[in-house]
Amino acid sequence: MVNILQITIGLSLGARINDQKLADLRKVLRPSLIIAAWTLLSTFGMTLVIYQFIPDGTTALFAAAPGGISEMTVLALVYGSEVPIVSTYQFVRLVVIITVVPLSARWLHRRQQKKGMAADEKPDPPEQPQCSLKTRQILPLYLIGILGGLLLLTLNFPGGGVVGAMAALAITNVLLKKQYIFPNSVMQMALIGIGMSIGLEFSPEIIRTIQEMLLPIIGFSFLIVLSNLAVGWYIRHLTHWDMITCLLASAPGGLSQMLAAAEEMKADSVTVSILQLVRLLIIITCIPLLAPFFV
Repeated sequence: MVNILQITIGLSLGARINDQKLADLRKVLRPSLIIAAWTLLSTFGMTLVIYQFIPDGTTALFAAAPGGISEMTVLALVYGSEVPIVSTYQFVRLVVIITVVPLSARWLHRRQQKKGMAADEKPDPPEQPQCSLKTRQILPLYLIGILGGLLLLTLNFPGGGVVGAMAALAITNVLLKKQYIFPNSVMQMALIGIGMSIGLEFSPEIIRTIQEMLLPIIGFSFLIVLSNLAVGWYIRHLTHWDMITCLLASAPGGLSQMLAAAEEMKADSVTVSILQLVRLLIIITCIPLLAPFFV
């Protein structure tokens, strides 16, 4: 069951990577490097903080990593970590970010406009049309991704289902210049499976532990938001993009949630999607490799 969830998550991530995303990535190379470095450094720092309250290395690592709830939960299941604790940290972090970051972006943007200091916004690049692929054309691509996930799972590669499926599908998309959207219904089914796995992991002792750690969880989330504000300011100084785009692009929230906020707030959704994808790829690629050292 866990292996199926891993491969499904990997296929979802790999479907987002194509030759156009790589071309766009070159245009935002410096901000991407900043996001990558900040993601790793903040994860290590937060892991050390959480470890003071949770004396389990992998649980602290997966709770601190600013990846998606589903991705980190799957990895926690693979490594036998405290899944309810990981999912709780991830959930609270996401809620705080979705609530605070858009409000902060609006407030800062309005303040700059009043002072006449708002930066010139870059026009959105032209949208690239999605290739209209039929089901019979997409299925072989998914099969390649599944085989990549099974290969790394067979080799006992850390997080092999996620990393293998993502890498195999992404490489195929780039080489064949394919663009398409992963079926949302399949992802929803995977999320239901993850939810069931989380529910099976709960126990009265775990619930008591979560209640005791509520304040550290909230404090951790706000510390992440403060670091996001600092990184967003630096990216704005470096690129002169508008403040809303910088904050949403650097926010350690969910990719889909930040894209929705970018669309609503008229930010550069392409830039936001690229930098959010960089953060997610760094987490999904590096965290499984580092997890064995925290066992």
